[in-house]
Amino acid sequence: MEDLKKNKEIYNTITGQCAAGNVLRAARSLTRLYDEALRPVGLTITQFGLMNAIGRFEPASISDLAVIMSNDRTTLSRNLKPLEKAGLVFRGGEGEGRRRRLLLTTLGQERLNAALPLWQAAQERVAAVLDEEARRHLFSGLRLLASDRLGS
Repeated sequence: MEDLKKNKEIYNTITGQCAAGNVLRAARSLTRLYDEALRPVGLTITQFGLMNAIGRFEPASISDLAVIMSNDRTTLSRNLKPLEKAGLVFRGGEGEGRRRRLLLTTLGQERLNAALPLWQAAQERVAAVLDEEARRHLFSGLRLLASDRLGS
């Protein structure tokens, strides 16, 4: 019985203190919020983020986009396919070194513009929970964790 109590204490400690577990739970909650908000324009938050990055950086290849998004090429290729099929993203012809530039189509730009107020409404819901100082600390901490300081 003592072992069971000790194990429960360990489990409770892990649940409450595990950075990865807490970030994943928060990420799932935020993903649901943004996906629901963007549903009227037929985008997910992942697609919205990809389209934003493509529009902002006009990456010369999926590899370049992978670096920008801190993601792997396979996942990006899989996530880009529905955007390409829907005519929102265009992957140019092969250039130097088999690189294919990624661009938003006119339809993609229009869809991103239509999604912007929906995204803003989701942002405001987050702001209602986290004030500006809390968001600043959160984003600062997340940038530190994403900056390769963990030696992975």
